[in-house]
Amino acid sequence: MVVPLIFVAIGAVSLLLGTTIAVKWDDIVVALKGKRLAVLGARDVGKTHLVKFLTTGSIPAEYKQTVAPEKASGRRFQLSDLNLKVKDLLDVSGDKAAYGEWMEQVDQADVVFYLLRADRLIVGDPAVEARVRGDVKHIGDWLESRDRRPGVFIIGTHCDFDSEFVGTLDDKMGDYVDKFRQLPIVVELVARAGGAQRVKVVLGSMKTIQYTEALVYQVFMQVAS
Repeated sequence: MVVPLIFVAIGAVSLLLGTTIAVKWDDIVVALKGKRLAVLGARDVGKTHLVKFLTTGSIPAEYKQTVAPEKASGRRFQLSDLNLKVKDLLDVSGDKAAYGEWMEQVDQADVVFYLLRADRLIVGDPAVEARVRGDVKHIGDWLESRDRRPGVFIIGTHCDFDSEFVGTLDDKMGDYVDKFRQLPIVVELVARAGGAQRVKVVLGSMKTIQYTEALVYQVFMQVAS
């Protein structure tokens, strides 16, 4: 699995849970044209899947997002039209000496995505907590060295493995995210990455194309906020 650096020409999407919205494609292009996006995370968190979707997938012009997202339009925008350029980098083992390529990405990025297994943090998996804590220690140090800090997104994946997520109604999803943010490891993660004012937290799944679309919608919306 690889850790990519993506040069992004994408932008903002307005998203209201449970509400059909229309994507303003021109605003998307204008808002983030030419931005560089670093996608970081351990193995098996969904980095390759997300990158593939951003470079070859599409999003609907109109969309209704719920926990089980529904498409609301047949018209779609092809993300390949954005000409995303990907630089493949090797995963790191967790050893400090292996983080050089991650540091280079963070130094160059306008936006940093850090993907993690939200389902494993929710159940208190000590191995996942240790890996996340080690990753963010380095990422936090690199961010502090930047004159102009990039935006940071913590993207929690594999939420479909959590029964509470699956059973959460769309109008209660904000409460679900707030509960996740209160986990001690997530509080530490947000603080090290720059604090609640700088760091966005997005939760979801990439189990299906529709779930992936829903996750990307949330990210796009907050990137421009």
